[in-house]
Amino acid sequence: MADTDSLDATVFDAILLGTGFTQTIVAAALARAGKTVLHLDENDYYGGASGAFGVRDLLKWATRIASTSSVGHDASADKIEFERLVARSYNNLEFQFHRVETGGAADTVIDLTTVLQTHKDASAKDRIKAVENHITAAYTPINNNPSKESKEAISSLATWASTPELGATASQLTSVSFSQIQLLEEFLKNTRKYNFDLSPKLLYSRGPLTNLLISSGIGKYLEFKLLERTAVYEALTDKVEMMPTSKEDVFVSKALSLKEKRLLMKFLQFAVDYENQTEVWKDYKHAPFTQFVQSAYGLTDKVLTAVVYAIGFDGNDYATTTEGLKSVKVYLQSLGRYGNSAYLCPLYGVGSELAQAFCRVSAVYGGIYMLQHALDKHNVDKEANKWQSVVDHTGQTLKANQIICSREYLSKEMDEYIEARTLNKNYVSHCIIVTDRSAFGETTLCKTLFPMDSLVLNPGETPVRKNNHTVSVLQMCGGTMSCPNDRYILYVWAESEDLKTDAEEDLKAAIRKLVHIPGDPLSLKAPAPTQVAAATPAAPASAEESKPAQQLGEAPAGEDQPRMSLDQELDMEQVRQEILQAEKKLFEESDNNTPVPSRPSTPAPGAPSSTGSSTATPLSRTAFQKSKSATSLSMDSIIAPIALFTMFYKRAASWPRVPYPIGSENLKPLPDNLTVVRPMNHSLDFEAATEEARAIFEKLCPGEEFLPPTPEPEDNSGF
Repeated sequence: MADTDSLDATVFDAILLGTGFTQTIVAAALARAGKTVLHLDENDYYGGASGAFGVRDLLKWATRIASTSSVGHDASADKIEFERLVARSYNNLEFQFHRVETGGAADTVIDLTTVLQTHKDASAKDRIKAVENHITAAYTPINNNPSKESKEAISSLATWASTPELGATASQLTSVSFSQIQLLEEFLKNTRKYNFDLSPKLLYSRGPLTNLLISSGIGKYLEFKLLERTAVYEALTDKVEMMPTSKEDVFVSKALSLKEKRLLMKFLQFAVDYENQTEVWKDYKHAPFTQFVQSAYGLTDKVLTAVVYAIGFDGNDYATTTEGLKSVKVYLQSLGRYGNSAYLCPLYGVGSELAQAFCRVSAVYGGIYMLQHALDKHNVDKEANKWQSVVDHTGQTLKANQIICSREYLSKEMDEYIEARTLNKNYVSHCIIVTDRSAFGETTLCKTLFPMDSLVLNPGETPVRKNNHTVSVLQMCGGTMSCPNDRYILYVWAESEDLKTDAEEDLKAAIRKLVHIPGDPLSLKAPAPTQVAAATPAAPASAEESKPAQQLGEAPAGEDQPRMSLDQELDMEQVRQEILQAEKKLFEESDNNTPVPSRPSTPAPGAPSSTGSSTATPLSRTAFQKSKSATSLSMDSIIAPIALFTMFYKRAASWPRVPYPIGSENLKPLPDNLTVVRPMNHSLDFEAATEEARAIFEKLCPGEEFLPPTPEPEDNSGF
C-alpha cells in the first residue's frame, strides 16, 4: 500500500531511489556502516529491473509498460518523469496465451471480428464490455458456474482484444478459443505459485556475491538449489548437447575421446592457477580467448565448445584471453563447494529475493523504506553543481549528502546528459516461456547456450541472417519455487545492438529448437497424444503411495535437488582427494582398456572425512549423486514441451562510453554528489552489479569495511 504520510526526518546521509539490485547492496552497506539511509521506490515491488512477479502482477506490469508513452513532453528541466523513462527502457513488449492443441479434440473458437468492427468507434470501455459479453455468451453454456478466475480471464482477453496496444498479440486476438480461456483461468488460479524474473541470473558458488552473502550473514535469509546441467547447441549436428563441465563429467563422458579428456583436464588444471603461469598466456593477453585455447592447447572443436561456452562464458562473446581465463577460474573454484555444479539458483525469484535480503539488513540498521512513493523533482545548486534535495509527491523536501539512483529517477536535464554520452546503444532481448514439461527430459534446472552465428534467424530468406550474439536459456522448475510442479519456465535472452529487430526475431530461432510453439510450423513437432499419455505417470492408488520415503537430506517429492543454505559446504579436502583418486584410476583403467569408473561416492551426512575433519557440514549423499553427468541424457528421446505462454520484450542496457561525442560538453554535467547505477547487463551472473555496489560504497565511505558480518542476537557490539 502506498505510504502518503510525510516523514518525521527529512535530512539523511544518503537517499537511494529505486530498489534495483545494486542500490539495495549499497543501502545495506551504508546502513551497516552507521549512515542514515532513506530508500524510496515509485514501484510497488522490490527489485526494479530485476523484479519478480506472480501471474497477475506480471500482466499488470506488461500492461503498464505497453500503455505508457515513452515520448517526452515539455517537462521542466528538474522534473522526474519516472513512468516515461521506465516505459522507454522496454520495447516491443508482446505476450500471448497460446491455444492448446488437444490432439484431435475440437477447440471451440469464438470469432471477435464482427463485434470489434461493430464497436470500433465506441469508447474503449464500451468496446471492451461488448467483447466481454460476446465471449461470455459463447462460453457460459459449457461452464454454467464460472469461477471468479474464469470471469477474470474473459475480461482480460476482452480487454486485450479491444486494446491491442496493451501488449497482447493483436493478430491472435481477433478470436479467442475455449482453451485460451481455460489456460488463463488456470494461470490466474496459480498466480502465487509463479515468480517470473524480469532479468534472470544465477550465482557462482564461490563468486563475489556468494562470498559477500556468507561473510555478511545476509545469506541466512535465502535458500538455493544447484544448477544441474549445462548444454550447448551444435549447429553442425543441429542438436543441443550436454557438456562435460566438471571433472566428474569428464571422467564419465562418452562424447570425448581419451585424448580429448586429457587435453581438457590439462587445460583445467592450468586455468585454476593461470595467474602464476603468465608465461603460458602473456602473448595472448589481449587476443581472443578462443585463439589462445586453440593455439596453446590444441583443443578440438568439441572441447573448445565446452571450455568457451559451457565453462568460460560469462556473456561476453568477444572475451579476451585475460577475461576468459578469469571466468574459467571463477567457474572452477565454484565447483564442489556445494556439489557437482558451479552455479546456485535462489528460490522464489532470483533478483527480487536477493534485493529484499539486502533491504532487510538495511532496515535492521535503521534504513527507512517506502515503496509506491512518487517523486516530483530534483533540486540542484547549478553554480556549485551539487545535488541538494528531492521533492516527493506530498511536496516534502528530502535532503541528503549523497544520492544514488537508477536512470529512470533522473530529471529531464540529467537524462539528456547521459543520453548524449551514450554512443553505442545496447539492449537485451528477453523471452519468458511457460511450458507443460521440461525441455531437457529428467533435467529440471538447466542452462543452455546457442553460440553466436549458430542460428539462422530468417529461414528461407536471403541474405541469411545469423545471431550476432550468444543466446542464453535458463530453465526453472517447481523446485525453485518459480512455478507449479507440473510447469516449467524457460528464460531466453541475448544481447542486441539496436531496435531494428524485435525480441521475437532475435530469439525465436533458439526457442524453436527447444519447444513446440502452437501455430509455428518451424518449431519442434507437437507431441502425439500417445506420447503425452505415456509420459504422464499413473496416479498412485492411495495418498500414502504418493509419498515415497524421504531420507535425511533428500529432495522433497517432485524435486531433483534438495534446498540448501549457504552454510552447507562440502568438505573440500575430502572432495579434492576423491577427485585425484578417481582421476588416477580413470587414466590407469582407460590405458588398460577397462571400464571407466562412475563418480566417487560421498560419505553420508555427519560421517568423518578422510582427513579426520568434522567441521564442515556436507550436503547429503543423495544431493551430490543427483547432480547429473554429461552423458546420462539423450536429447533425441525427449518429448517436445508445448509453449503455453510467451512474453517477448527488449530491455535497454545502454551506458555512456568514452570518448564523448562532440557537442555534449555544452550540456550541464551531473552533480558531483549524484551517483547513477548502471542498467542490469546481459551476463548470467550478478558479479558486475556486486562489484559496482562495492565501488560506490568505497567511494562514499573510504576506509570503511564493506558489509561486515551481522552480529548474532547475543552480540551487542553492532547496536
